[in-house]
Amino acid sequence: MSSMSKWFLWLLLILNVILIGFLLSMNNMAAMWMMAIIMLLDSIGSLVAVYRR
Repeated sequence: MSSMSKWFLWLLLILNVILIGFLLSMNNMAAMWMMAIIMLLDSIGSLVAVYRR
């Protein structure tokens, strides 16, 4: 995870803050989609970081 770029990690942080906003506003469907997008981006980023070594 330490070899991921800084902008990508900031993007994941911002998306997680938006996710918390969706949860607080009880917008469960949007929160579910946001969580799926975050998990997908995280897994793609991890694969890229592993294969760059």
